[in-house]
Formats: sequence, structure tokens, C-alpha cells
Amino acid sequence: MGIKKVFLSVFLILRICFLFLCFFSIFLLNSCQSEGNVKRDQYIAEGFTLYQTHCANCHQRDGKGLENLYPALSSEYLMDKSNVICWIKNGINQPMTVNGKIYNRAMPANPALKDLETAEIVTYVYATWGKQKEITPIETVQEALEECVSK
Repeated sequence: MGIKKVFLSVFLILRICFLFLCFFSIFLLNSCQSEGNVKRDQYIAEGFTLYQTHCANCHQRDGKGLENLYPALSSEYLMDKSNVICWIKNGINQPMTVNGKIYNRAMPANPALKDLETAEIVTYVYATWGKQKEITPIETVQEALEECVSK
């Protein structure tokens, strides 16, 4: 009986040490991320939430769209980031051809989105379906929005 208690005590101590070591390692790994990687992760996390709220109803969670109603978020759709930014903020009400299909439904505007929120959505969309590694900075959103207003 005594040996069994000692064994269980040692096992418990080793288990606690292992858990502590795991948590400490995770802490070190996270603290070693560059500031750019942390910012990108934040943009993608926020962008995911905003995408679910403002975009997924039509483009779907998987970005495949609704068959003949709303286009998929394909490389053709994402070809011009400035246009995508304008569409997210101001909507679009003209026919669009994506992957050989013509879509006639209007995309609603999201005028209440802040520039940062638009940058987060664009970062998420391009990281997920455009395979881009960098964030879309707020300055890029502001420049694109100035261009689409002047068109």
C-alpha cells in the first residue's frame, strides 16, 4: 500500500510538472511571435467575425456563394482588391461575371463599417481564399475608398 501511494504521488508531481512545462512553452512560443504576426492573427480573427456577420449570408461560410444567386469568392472575384474594398463598403448593383457565370443580384452596402473593420474583412477573405500572407492595412482601404468615390 505504501509503495502505491508513493508511486501515485510521484506520478501526480510529474503530471503537474509536465502541464506547467506545456503552459510555459506555449507562453514562450506566443511571446516570440513578431508584432506583424500578432497583428495579422488579430485582423484575421476580427475579420472572420465580421465576415460571418456581413458577408456569409450570401457568400456562405465556405466562400462558395449561393449557386446562381451570389458568386463564390474565387481568385477571379478577388482579382482587384480595390474593387473588393469598394464593394464591401458601398455595395454594387450591376451584373458581374465570375467563373463564367453572370450574377445580377445587388450586393448591399455596409456604410457603417469602419475602415479598420473593412481592412479586417479583406485581410480574412484574402488570407482564406486569396492565400495572401500579409494584412490589408487601413491605408489601403482608405486609398481604395477615395478612388471609388471619385469614379
